[in-house]
Amino acid sequence: MSALVVLGNVNVDLILGVLRAWPEPGTETVLSQAAWRVGGNAGNAAVALGALSADASIISTVGNDLPGHWLREQLQGLPVTWITVPEPTSITVAFSHPDGERSFVTHLGHLKSLCWEQLHPHLPTARMALLAGAFLTPTLRQNYPELLQNLAARGVQTALDAGWPDDGFTPAIRAEVASWLPYVHLLLVNEAEASGLTCETHPEDAARQLAQHMSPGGTVVVKQGRQGALALQNGTLVQVRAPEVQVVDTVGAGDTFNAAYLHALLQGYDQNLSLTFGVQVASHAVSSEQRHVLPAALLSPS
Repeated sequence: MSALVVLGNVNVDLILGVLRAWPEPGTETVLSQAAWRVGGNAGNAAVALGALSADASIISTVGNDLPGHWLREQLQGLPVTWITVPEPTSITVAFSHPDGERSFVTHLGHLKSLCWEQLHPHLPTARMALLAGAFLTPTLRQNYPELLQNLAARGVQTALDAGWPDDGFTPAIRAEVASWLPYVHLLLVNEAEASGLTCETHPEDAARQLAQHMSPGGTVVVKQGRQGALALQNGTLVQVRAPEVQVVDTVGAGDTFNAAYLHALLQGYDQNLSLTFGVQVASHAVSSEQRHVLPAALLSPS
């Protein structure tokens, strides 16, 4: 039995910058920075889990093309089950801006057809499953009712980070996510997502509202960037502040937090220490471009 299995969007990220203004149609802009990375919510978490030497595995589809072959070579730190599909491998181009923010343009490629029928035969026995990037895996998202019920029947705890929907948090999206929550043990959202799901402006209020829909004893975690993170479980609120760091790159910071936080929880650490570890590892991630390498002091929550 592995502790954690990751299911969701794994793709290639091409990060370019610094883009000061969008080019006019028909023109060309030369940028000084470029980097290829494993990307996607699930892919970012997988990189961090590998760096932590976590007891985790991942299942993903991938295209039989150059980006797909490159992607296979990158995730060497943990067991990966690759399922080759005829679609091209998904690529996201991220443009960094002078204020540190980024804009993302994604071709869904193989993620568009990723489905439970493909993943289910390869699902290992695990204590927990992390479902990541629901809104970037449209077919798998349609399978969520069956997927969540299947995991519950197996006795697998479910952690969910659905991400941000293309059309924002409409009433229909809120109702859809609410229908998933009775099967979710750990809901992982950032402040904007928490607000979008509940229309609450304060993270604590949003967490309390979301907790009402969840599995008994479920935990809502709200990631607050520079402010740290909070967790609400059984009415008890735990908050952890983030250390001050020089921000270099924020891409995938929330996914890195997910990996470290869940890794600590699955080792038996309490909410405070698990949150602290998640925030510390995420803070290191935003202050470094080497996501696959962690200082020795960050390899364990203790």
